[in-house]
Parts: sequence; structure tokens; C-alpha cells
Amino acid sequence: MPKVKVTSTELLQKEIARLKKRTRNLEVELGDRVEFFKGNYKKMALNTVIPGSAKHSGWIGMAGRIAKIAWESGKFKSFATSSIMTVLEFAGVRMGINLFDKYRKGRSKKKKAKAAAETEED
Repeated sequence: MPKVKVTSTELLQKEIARLKKRTRNLEVELGDRVEFFKGNYKKMALNTVIPGSAKHSGWIGMAGRIAKIAWESGKFKSFATSSIMTVLEFAGVRMGINLFDKYRKGRSKKKKAKAAAETEED
């Protein structure tokens, strides 16, 4: 769309009408895109996690369908959530114990080094 040089009120009114029409067309196009997104966001999200699953092709598509069916199952979702929480708690406890052990060993090394330094001075 070429830019029109507005020199009269008649041309200004035509340009305003043209721009309003273009605005309506763009709004309709944007609405169509939003509707497409609303209808396909689940597939897009699954495709992000498991590439190729939205196409339903090959073993990846099959795995995606199985994962989708399993995730929609309340029992599986409950099992997966509790399993993940158990793993996270275990990892947290192990990390906490490891940090505590490192701290304790560091303090005992410092105490031994200090005691050795004091005995050398005597």
C-alpha cells in the first residue's frame, strides 16, 4: 500500500476509511491467530517437551500419546507427583547431609591444625 499524500479533506477522509478497513482486517487476522493458538496450545506444549510428538509420527508420537493418556489419568498424576516429591526430598536430605559433613570435617581439620600449631610452639 503506497503512502498517499493528503492534500484535501476528501483525500483525508478516503485515507481514514482505508486505514479503518485495514485495521478491521488486521483485527480479524489477529482473532483467527488467537483462535488457532487456543485450539493448539496443548499440542504445541507437548511438542516443546517431546519434539515431534504433535505430528503423531513414529515412536515419538506414540510415546507422546501414551504420556498424554497417562497424564490425564488421576492415579498416574498422583503417582508421578508423589514420586517426584520423594526424589526431591531424598536429594535434598542427601545434599543437606553432605553439606553438614563437609562443614563438620572442615571444623575438625581447623581444630587439629590449631592444636598442632599450639603444640609446636611449646
